[in-house]
This record gives sequence, C-alpha cells and structure tokens, in this order.
Amino acid sequence: MSPTININEDLHKEISSYGNRDESYNTILARLLNHVDEEEAELDRKYRDTVFEADDADASGNPAVEQLADGTKVRFRIERGDYSGEEKFGTVQGSRIEYDGDKWSPTGMAREADKDIRGSDARDSGAYSGPREIEYQNDSGEWVSLNTVTE
Repeated sequence: MSPTININEDLHKEISSYGNRDESYNTILARLLNHVDEEEAELDRKYRDTVFEADDADASGNPAVEQLADGTKVRFRIERGDYSGEEKFGTVQGSRIEYDGDKWSPTGMAREADKDIRGSDARDSGAYSGPREIEYQNDSGEWVSLNTVTE
C-alpha cells in the first residue's frame, strides 16, 4: 500500500499546474524535487519549528491523530539508553497534538519532547518518525503506536 499525504486544495491546484494531463502526482513531485536546493531545504527543515497556527483551519493534519477524540492523551517515551523510561505527554486537539503550549504534528511533538528530556543529547532533527514514536492508550489500556489507529 502506498502512503497517503493530505494537502489543502490550493496546494493541490498549484502542484497540478506543474504537470501534464497524463502525468501522475508522483512524476510531478519527483520533477519538482529535482529543482530543490537540498542544502537549503535541509537547513530549513533542521532549524524551523513544526508548530501549527491555531487559526490555520485549512491545514491538513495527521490521519491517525484526526481519528482520535479531542482530549486523548498521547505520549513520547524513550525506550532505551540513559534516558530510558522518561516520557512526555500531549493531548489531541483537532488534527494536532497540543504539547507544551503549542500544537504539533506527531513528528514535531516527538522532536520537542526529546529535546525537553535529553536537552543537548537529543537526536538530529531528521531522526524522528512521530506516528511511530508517539503512543496512545487503546481500548485495552495499552500504550500502542499512533500508527495502529489507521490499521
């Protein structure tokens, strides 16, 4: 099964404008990415916050988060090493996770929680996969990966 991305209608139209009628979105996006300055893109990704504005109602969220009820508690937990067992909690609000006063994607919350726990020992910015690392309690009360919501 191929991954799915959610984009708003305006971005969809803009991406479509770069393709021909017979091209797939994969082809269009691959061609656009060939023109990206990789160093600049990496610097941007590394040093920006993945915080969503509260009034950005049109922004697409994470499909798994969108399926959880508002108020659902989620956590980031370190499983091994010097910080094993350390955890931080957030709360589902709409299609985002509220953590430390801001609204985040799962990956953004994982990155920020890791920084809060490990400080300067935190991983590089690109080493996070929020849907895999953020957990919620299922109906049995077990903490399971956010990925399981969409399975």
